[in-house]
Parts: sequence; C-alpha cells; structure tokens
Amino acid sequence: MPKVLSEEEIACFRNRMCDHALASFAKSGVEGISLRALAADLRCSRTTPYRYFKNKADILAALRQREFARIADTLETALGKEPTLSKQLSALCHAYFEFALAFPDSYRVMYSVSQPDLSKYTALESEIARSSMPMRHVVKAAVNAGILKGDPVDICYVVWAGLHGLISLHLSHMLGEQRDVTQLATVMIDSLIRSVSEEPALSVSNK
Repeated sequence: MPKVLSEEEIACFRNRMCDHALASFAKSGVEGISLRALAADLRCSRTTPYRYFKNKADILAALRQREFARIADTLETALGKEPTLSKQLSALCHAYFEFALAFPDSYRVMYSVSQPDLSKYTALESEIARSSMPMRHVVKAAVNAGILKGDPVDICYVVWAGLHGLISLHLSHMLGEQRDVTQLATVMIDSLIRSVSEEPALSVSNK
C-alpha cells in the first residue's frame, strides 16, 4: 500500500521533479522531458511520477509556474528596494534582464514553451499575471505622476518587447562579441525609458 505523504513531502518531490525536468529541457528541449525519464533520473519506480503529475503537460505547467513565480519574486524584491518612483521602471528592467542572464534555461522554458489549454492551469496563469504586475503598477503610477507619457499598456509592451528581444538575441548567440550584453542592456533600457519620458533628455538609469 502506498505511503501516505504529507503536503510538505509532496511539494518537495514535485520540486525535485521540476529540477530534473528543467535540466532535461536545457539538454534536449521539451522533447527531452518525459515522466519515464524523470523516474530514471530520480531512481524511483516508473509509476511514482504519476502520483504527482498526470502527464508531460502537467509537469511543464508546474515547471513554468515555478519559474514565473521566481521572476515575479525577483521583480517584487527589486521594486521594494527602489523607493523613488522615477527610478523604479529602470530598476525593474535591470532586474528582469539580470534574472534572464542568471537563469537562461528558466527564461527559455517560461517563454519558448507553448502550453495548450492554458486555462486548465490556473496557478500558472496566476503567476504569469503576477510577473507582469510590478511593471504595470510602476508605469501606471509614473504616467499619473507625469514622469512618463503615453498609454501605460502600450509602454509596458514596448519596454517588455525591447527587453525580451535583446535577451532572445543573446540567448541565441546572435549578438557577437563586439559589445558586452549588459552594457547594451543599459543603453537600451535608458533609451526606451527616455522615449516615453516627459523629459526625454533626462537620464533615468539606476546604474
């Protein structure tokens, strides 16, 4: 008869499975993830993973949920450390960029995996939404305060697209070695924020 596990034990084993799933993704992409392979990695029976996840889609959703939660935590922490409204968007952009550089496989699994029937995974949807809230909150507050100009939703998309584009080029090894990617990020973030600032000539970098 299977052992009755506590919620803490279940969460711990699910997290270990996510660790191994991320490692498999880093090595072989989505195709490298399977419950049978995870059972071998974890040295448990082939049926054990099915006590925690119904199928591959479930573990991918759990993995992506965990990584979106991590970047959300990172952005919320960065926002809490910068009390000056005019500098908060820059702080968030740099925190977002630095997370992607520190955890490239996490970033890839967050944004390169297509999750069918996303509505089935409400916890994943919640973390995706939470990860966008710090920037949405700051941009809206900055527009209301007259620091930024334009539609807050448009500004968020433009800034996010810029960040994601540079990160994607870097992770695809398309930038070459003529410029340091961190230096490029600083130039791009400053330029993006100046373009939507009420005072375009004012530098708003937190660096």
